[in-house]
Amino acid sequence: MDADLQELKENIEKYAKEINQEVWFYPEYEEVKGFSGTQDIILLGLNPSSGIFPSQKDKLLYDLLKKKGLEFIHITDFIKVRAKNKHVIDLIVNKELMEKQANFFSDEMNIIKPKMIITMGHQCDNLLKQYFPKIENIYKVSMIKHYGYRFKSTEEVFDKISKQLDLIKEEYSKNE
Repeated sequence: MDADLQELKENIEKYAKEINQEVWFYPEYEEVKGFSGTQDIILLGLNPSSGIFPSQKDKLLYDLLKKKGLEFIHITDFIKVRAKNKHVIDLIVNKELMEKQANFFSDEMNIIKPKMIITMGHQCDNLLKQYFPKIENIYKVSMIKHYGYRFKSTEEVFDKISKQLDLIKEEYSKNE
């Protein structure tokens, strides 16, 4: 892992311990680098779930990223601490916690220097726009459906994500 990312990860873990919260980072799996990825694209989720990695959907996401040639993108969450879906709102309304999360994400952006950020889901997209209404040196913020989406079939969700990633890669290639 890049030394700067490792230091940031350690700072996040220290902070989480201080506030008695659990953190989680996307691990390297099946050649996809996860949090260790240093390509100038960030795939941004809302927060780490309380599930066990790798779930079937995690495996599908990583497989899809690998097939699309995106195994080196930086995969992270805006909110670093774990929460079950119904408790995420409690985190979002905690101004002090959210400011700290935004600072951590700002540090990540300074390390990765992304040209593109891909948010997973509307909540994440809204949060990014709330805390970073104008991000310098990024030509595109795109949103894809979150891979954990529960209200449609897994096949339908991943088909949609695959098409969205194709469009994103096409645009990225034009601006490289």
